[in-house]
Amino acid sequence: MKKDERLISHDEIHKLLHDNAEKGFIHTTYQEESQRFHYLINGDTRAIEDSMRLMNPELQGKLSNDPVRNMRYLFVINTGLATRYLIEAGIPQEMVYSTSDLYIQKADYATTINEIRELNHELWTVFVETVKTFKRENLYSKPILFCLNYIDSHFNEKISLEAVADKLNLNPCYLSTLFKKETGKTFAGYVLDMRIRTAISLLTKTDYSYTQIAYSLAFCSQSHFTKTFHKHTGYTPKQYRMSFYNTNLSAIEYSTK
Repeated sequence: MKKDERLISHDEIHKLLHDNAEKGFIHTTYQEESQRFHYLINGDTRAIEDSMRLMNPELQGKLSNDPVRNMRYLFVINTGLATRYLIEAGIPQEMVYSTSDLYIQKADYATTINEIRELNHELWTVFVETVKTFKRENLYSKPILFCLNYIDSHFNEKISLEAVADKLNLNPCYLSTLFKKETGKTFAGYVLDMRIRTAISLLTKTDYSYTQIAYSLAFCSQSHFTKTFHKHTGYTPKQYRMSFYNTNLSAIEYSTK
């Protein structure tokens, strides 16, 4: 066999493009995948649900004629991508690789699609919990740990210190003082920090409009979002997107002029 006979030709690639177009099939976009991994590196449990949704051959494409092998390939690809994002997020490399290696080995022995889907759910649950653990490296008191977990899950909603204090049956002034003492930030400052960091991710990794981002992060208006974002980053949302769109995650921090 000649060397070039084993190469996939441009004709084959164009045929697949044509076949996909005929079927109306479009792969999930880079922005959609980035959103899932944004959830993951923030320890957001929505990453688990999204990973299960995307373990769907109809969304990811056909990698093998054998359904089980196809699902196994999808699992390996998604696991490999997740490990890269976790390492960029600061999780120790060897811990991440060792965990993914073990689950890929398990997937290698799986004989049904459901087994692989269950492994995927288990793995992403482990990954999310690992992120949460490393985000809590400092030892916080029980009330502040509750606050941090609550903020992580509700920062895209209207949220107040008074409401959280009520859930904890604590005096708001006491909780405010304790929060600042243990985190180094005010409650409102911590919430705003989460919103700005999420806005940065959405601006650089999705095509959501500025209005969509503003309201999804509980800003009262797009103008309020723009003013606040500029104050904390030195950029308007439009300037930030134009400058850093699709920037590597490890570089997405508070970039100031």
